[in-house]
Amino acid sequence: MACKNVKECPCPKTECERHTVCCECVVNHKKNGNLPFCLRPEEQA
Repeated sequence: MACKNVKECPCPKTECERHTVCCECVVNHKKNGNLPFCLRPEEQA
């Protein structure tokens, strides 16, 4: 899987080094046992 930066990232944590780098973000959240903003239901975002 190629990791591509996304232009429209829904995550409000723009200071995060993984902001817009979805593959790294998802791997990091999985390792920590939680979901990134882009995979959360709207009522939990």
